[in-house]
Amino acid sequence: RVKDEETFTRLFYYGTVQMGMSTDEFWLMPIGLFLDLWCCHKQFLGMEKPKRNWTIDDVIPTGL
Repeated sequence: RVKDEETFTRLFYYGTVQMGMSTDEFWLMPIGLFLDLWCCHKQFLGMEKPKRNWTIDDVIPTGL
């Protein structure tokens, strides 16, 4: 089991080093938003695949 301190140290590293955030940006960002951005960052790097691939046709209904 990973301790909470280790988890936040890793998240801090991901945010500041891997994603280029400042210390203040990291600590003031809602955790949910940070985790979403981290998933997007991993997809961009090819480390993770999206759960579903969306196209513009999936987002905008036909006839608009």
